[in-house]
Amino acid sequence: MNGGSGAAGQPREQRRRVGVIVVPRYFDTTSRELLDIAPNVDVLHTQMRLDGDFEFTMPEIIAAADEIRACARSLAEAGAEVVVQLGTPFSTAHGWDAGRALQDSIEADAGVPFEMMGLSVPSGVLALGHRRVALATTYYGPEWADRYRNFAQEAGLEVVGAQSFVDQGRFETHEASWAASFETFEPSFVCSSIEETARRSPSAEAILVPGLPGRLLGEVAELEAAIDRPVVSYFAIWWRCLLRLGERPLDGSGQLLTSMPAGTY
Repeated sequence: MNGGSGAAGQPREQRRRVGVIVVPRYFDTTSRELLDIAPNVDVLHTQMRLDGDFEFTMPEIIAAADEIRACARSLAEAGAEVVVQLGTPFSTAHGWDAGRALQDSIEADAGVPFEMMGLSVPSGVLALGHRRVALATTYYGPEWADRYRNFAQEAGLEVVGAQSFVDQGRFETHEASWAASFETFEPSFVCSSIEETARRSPSAEAILVPGLPGRLLGEVAELEAAIDRPVVSYFAIWWRCLLRLGERPLDGSGQLLTSMPAGTY
């Protein structure tokens, strides 16, 4: 058997290698979306190795930068061509400029392109040519929502509205909403919330969804058609990843991934 050849003796196509850093205590399947839209990609995961009592407080998230750096270096040494980090707060907690500086520093240290989810989302809105956004803050409580509003504004966006699950009466308390986020939410539930946010902010050019409220990529094209505006969320990291690889996704993944604008940080 010739394991290195394809049909008729031709060399087998080399699959692109992506390293994915996931947050602690999650069995994170988000990267299955990447494999669905980019079948030429292979993924190697590593989970941040943080203390068992890690509680996702802002000081803990900021202090995790060294662990993210070590994970990126390890994945690069394993052969990843691009490394991406999942989990919005691990860049947004630093602020826009400091988050970008951290990303650049880790990329230089790892020696391969490195992208952080939190930075990719505002960048995706800007790459589509929009600045005026409404925030669908879903499970974010007031402190996190306020911090994210500041982060979006630091990135150059104008925030014209914001709605969380609690604001919309979908949960009674922010504590209950946050606790439920560890299991994620049904896409239909999240999409309904995004639609309501869009209705309440008619002047918004785009809807920005921070965090990772559920696996939404398969719903985005229909959702955007319903609200007549682009929706940009965690899946902007797949846009950045494929852009760095020089690969195009399969169609049907919403405006950002379908158009694949170059964008910059």
